[in-house]
Amino acid sequence: MPKSKRSQSNASSATSTEPTTESSISTTPSFSSVYPYSSLFDKPQFRVLIVGAGIGGLMLGYCLEQAGIDFVVLERMNQLQVPKTTIQLTSNTLHAMEQMGLLDEIMEIAKPISCVNLRKHNMSVVGRLDCTFAKDRYGFYSYIVQRTEFCQILISKMRHDRILWGRYVHDIVNGDAGVQVRCANGHVEQASVLVGADGAHSAVRQNLYRSLKGKAYLPKSDMEALKFTQNAIIGLTNPLNPTQYPGVSDEFGECNIVIGKESPYTLWISPTSGDKVNWSVTGPMLTSSASDENFMVSQFGQEEAERTCLLIKDLKIPFGGTLADLIKNTSRECITKILVEEKFVSFSGQGAEQAIMDAICLTNLFHKLESPYTHSDIQLAFEAYQEERLPATKAAVQSSGQVANTINSQGWSADLKRRLAFNLPNWIQAASVDKTQARPLLNFLPPIRDRGARSVKSFKLSNDENGHRSTRSLSSVKS
Repeated sequence: MPKSKRSQSNASSATSTEPTTESSISTTPSFSSVYPYSSLFDKPQFRVLIVGAGIGGLMLGYCLEQAGIDFVVLERMNQLQVPKTTIQLTSNTLHAMEQMGLLDEIMEIAKPISCVNLRKHNMSVVGRLDCTFAKDRYGFYSYIVQRTEFCQILISKMRHDRILWGRYVHDIVNGDAGVQVRCANGHVEQASVLVGADGAHSAVRQNLYRSLKGKAYLPKSDMEALKFTQNAIIGLTNPLNPTQYPGVSDEFGECNIVIGKESPYTLWISPTSGDKVNWSVTGPMLTSSASDENFMVSQFGQEEAERTCLLIKDLKIPFGGTLADLIKNTSRECITKILVEEKFVSFSGQGAEQAIMDAICLTNLFHKLESPYTHSDIQLAFEAYQEERLPATKAAVQSSGQVANTINSQGWSADLKRRLAFNLPNWIQAASVDKTQARPLLNFLPPIRDRGARSVKSFKLSNDENGHRSTRSLSSVKS
């Protein structure tokens, strides 16, 4: 593993005052023995504190490990959750997985997708999107991966003391020397930079908003409540009998979207590795009356999930029978109900890919920091991160929102739009996917071959002296 110069030197520890990174409760930090100073004038080495051991937090941790940058991950749960959901990995992130030496293990738990079928309530196919063209065009198929299994791979690559479980963040304190976090159990951690990877309902976000609102930095759009348009109930079955459920053991899986007849519910079904099926139903199953929707808990309890299952159990499924058959083959703890915001389609896994690309971008920018680090240097790094990732994230959110609206809408107009969208000529579909290609890499690791006939367009890249596809340099931001 390469050693970074920043892990061998002392740095001027600072947190960015750029609005998306600052969150202060007090201007005078009280430092603990967990991360000691020899005197009031000493500064710690550059260190990153990550809150949240989900896809984004663990991926950032692993990237930082590759860069030789010190870090620790705080996770409120006591252990990794049982498998419930899946993510989608495409050429945008699999090139980086190959560069980081993770590809072989990921392929062992991944199932390639051959197509996405749109079906009516009677299971007749309205349209089909072919997915197999991605291998020749971009170097990889699109794969469905169980979220927990992917997280386990990342955890296995890091020292056990890099991830601290059962640490619920309670307070965040900013100061000239860095940022300090106090957990509900009294544990204290201190670092140069704090990265919140604990979701939209996080303690980090609450502290951030409180601080920015007090300084009149909080944008008007962030003061508005999150737009929860519907709920989703998601389950991951136990291994199924291939004779009873045709296709679950095939090399390639077919994703199916079933539109209800005069029903507000949409059913999503996709085979995963291990002869399992991930299923999800979206719809207005419950209206929340929480007073602060920006920080409400996005996941319901088990009893509410079971109550919702009674509402949807009679939905027909492509295997024959009804959803009740899949529910019976799903362990109680592998079913969860969540609120769905107006962001990514809950079943697409696109949010996970965006989080992975966020981690790659941020690590590249941190790696380019040179000692001695100043408060301004870190602020510039976050500004560069926002400049690079915000347009792509906005485009992904917009695209996902359009897909969700097309699939979930009712009426003859919505039926027509769905029929057109799922019967596009292959060349139009490919041209649309071309626009989403980024394929970022860690620019301090050896480069890899850019697979596929369609390389990333030059205007989306900046090449360093080694020819890496990488994030823009900090020097260009400073100048």
